[in-house]
Amino acid sequence: MMVTIIIPAYNAAATLAECLDACLKQSHAPTEVIVVDDGSTDDTPRIAGQFPVEFVRQEQQGPAAARNHGARVAKGELLIFTDSDCVPEPHWVQQLVDCFEEGVAAAGGTYGIANNRSLLARMVHEEIVMRHRRFGKEVDFLGSFNVAIRREAFERVGGFDESFRAASGEDNDLSYRLRDMGGRLCFAHDAVVRHYHPTRLWPYLKAQARHGFWRVKLYQKHPGRASGDRYAGLVDLAAPPLTAVCAALLVCALFSAISLACAMASAVIAAILVLARISIPWRMARQTGEWGMLAFLPVMLLRDAARAAGMLWGFWRFVILRKASA
Repeated sequence: MMVTIIIPAYNAAATLAECLDACLKQSHAPTEVIVVDDGSTDDTPRIAGQFPVEFVRQEQQGPAAARNHGARVAKGELLIFTDSDCVPEPHWVQQLVDCFEEGVAAAGGTYGIANNRSLLARMVHEEIVMRHRRFGKEVDFLGSFNVAIRREAFERVGGFDESFRAASGEDNDLSYRLRDMGGRLCFAHDAVVRHYHPTRLWPYLKAQARHGFWRVKLYQKHPGRASGDRYAGLVDLAAPPLTAVCAALLVCALFSAISLACAMASAVIAAILVLARISIPWRMARQTGEWGMLAFLPVMLLRDAARAAGMLWGFWRFVILRKASA
């Protein structure tokens, strides 16, 4: 089966060479590789030009549009997407191809870690892997960092929704539409791409605020999925709004005539959030034997706050102003 690997790239000079080298060394053949430069201003074009891959450019429109652009020029029966900061393992493509039995519209895999010297990167990675361990053979969501989709199914649902202008929510949206048309989504635990996870807290929290923003658009488009999927459950979706309520009550406690009641309510919600979250870093520490993983608890609480801020902005943008995109 002819496959095409499509890689959206925006200012990806730091990691693109390693990604392309790994994509060109896959055990499955024939494999075509396409890099779609989404308006980079760094050395991305020069680095891509050092490899025998197809290179196309577009004005910056976001990764969803870049992936669609790559799909339009691809020759493969199977479209495989990864990101420019991912490094696929040698049998990655073959592991995905092997999933495509009758009725399977898409198949995806998991992360490895490419920068395990950073504690934050290790914590972020272990949480993702812990969630992926719960997956069975069939799932209801596949991430665009590691996913293969039948061309026919991809074209039938119209590809990625390009109104998702950032890397957030566009893969959920595509997964839901593939499922709605009757396609099966399969998960291959052995299909691994190593990833450069975040190493600094502030950029990580900014990315989480972006996720909160785009989740509003996602669940406005798919209200029936607002209770979560197999990756992110109800607690993950409820924690940011509860964090916002907690913060609002804390402000009321400082300036309101009912300050004591507001302070007590805020403390109760904060305690609920801690209790709801603490099991994840505890399990991460038990699984890895690295007790530093317990430091992920305050990171998770800060992440909930960042997502809450993003969701408030997304609610204003997509619900109040009724804008179609950012």
